[in-house]
Amino acid sequence: MNRSFKLYLFWQLLLTTVVIIIANRLIAQHFIFDGFKQDIHIQMGRGLSACQTSTQSQEEFVSCLNAAYKGDITNSIVDFYLLCDKPSAGQVSDTLPVCDQFQREKLNWYQDDPSREIEYTKTDVDGIGWVAVRFIDRAQGPQIWLSQNHIDHFREQLWSMRDRIWIFTLPTILILLSLTTFYMAYLVMRPLGQLENSLSHLTLPNLNQSTRLIAPFKEFNRITEVFEDLRLRLNQSFTKARRFASDASHELRTPLTILRGNVELLITDLPTGSAAQVRMRTVGDEIERLIEITDKLLLLSRADTNDLSRDLHGFNLSDLLIKSLHDTPLFQPGPIVETRIDPDIWMYGDVTLTMQLFHNLYANALNYTTDDGWVRVSLSCKLGNLELVVENSARHIPADLCERAFDRFYRGDAAHSRHLDGLGLGLSICLAIAHLSKGELTLSVSDQNSVRVKFLAPLFLSGTDQASASRPHRF
Repeated sequence: MNRSFKLYLFWQLLLTTVVIIIANRLIAQHFIFDGFKQDIHIQMGRGLSACQTSTQSQEEFVSCLNAAYKGDITNSIVDFYLLCDKPSAGQVSDTLPVCDQFQREKLNWYQDDPSREIEYTKTDVDGIGWVAVRFIDRAQGPQIWLSQNHIDHFREQLWSMRDRIWIFTLPTILILLSLTTFYMAYLVMRPLGQLENSLSHLTLPNLNQSTRLIAPFKEFNRITEVFEDLRLRLNQSFTKARRFASDASHELRTPLTILRGNVELLITDLPTGSAAQVRMRTVGDEIERLIEITDKLLLLSRADTNDLSRDLHGFNLSDLLIKSLHDTPLFQPGPIVETRIDPDIWMYGDVTLTMQLFHNLYANALNYTTDDGWVRVSLSCKLGNLELVVENSARHIPADLCERAFDRFYRGDAAHSRHLDGLGLGLSICLAIAHLSKGELTLSVSDQNSVRVKFLAPLFLSGTDQASASRPHRF
């Protein structure tokens, strides 16, 4: 069983998107640290500029920074800023030994923005990284130092908070992701659906007509060109095959007619009842069979090319069927024939071809029903269409009858049909006539071992009262 391409595409898009999100998360977590540290460093310089008048004490400076950073996400890291400055008279600070150690380091200060009065530096002291800011040309002025450990701890808190939020938002993300991938799969499949819809209208009768297939996107131009080329080649092949069947059937008619005439003359010249005359009659029967085959093949080839001459007009199908059934009585005991034909059902089409369709269906029903079986013929009006149904009881119904009944030269189970005359072309001719009449012909098999053939065609006079049904007739 083939897999669904739409479902396959959906899962591939979903999986790809999940992989991209996870990879983006890991990459961001790995590389965002440098950017985050740089932002903290710049924020320290802005804090020093904003609170340069409050550098007399650590507490006063932190209080100023908290007021300046109020509402900022980095506000909590302000408590870990280390202010290094010359202490005022009488001041004692635990930070002075650390600051003295910073002062002894040979630091490389740099400017992030020449328009600002702040410069920056980085260093390692006892294996711990530190970042610092100070005013330009004020080496002895106030400096702000921040340990890398505090920056890492703050970053880990942010990541932890993000992970907690991710857990709660994950179901929503998955739902939106599924909807997005489903929509993307729909967008990918829609052009193929448009091409499929255009190609589905291509049938054997309209192979010679350009499909005017328009590619929805330029990437599909090549597909439409290949298909159009295929249509042209198929049309040429079918045209050659039809022409061959038509020409062969037409050319065979003349020699077969001559053969039939000569055989009839030989039959009359040979002694009556002689073995030679019997063999000649057998030859004559086979010639008649060949003539029938060529006539039917010629009719089918003309129907395929829509070159069948027709005399179209409205006619009363009910009267024609009743007359035809009365004119073809059964001369030997056989199946019971029941009819139910509604009166005054009119049809627009060719009378000869329509009656040929009915005679073929009726003959098939009589030939393939059982000796003690039955045949039912009904004609009625259903939803603006006429419905002609020919049904018969049957035995040994082939399993592939519904699929192959209208195939040319198909005769069902050969083991049970050898005694029947026929070529296997009757239903094929009926189907061609039904299409020429803008109708439909279907065959079905019921559970009661019966074969039912139904012909649907448009009514000619839809305003006529055709609701009443006649009583069943028996012949």
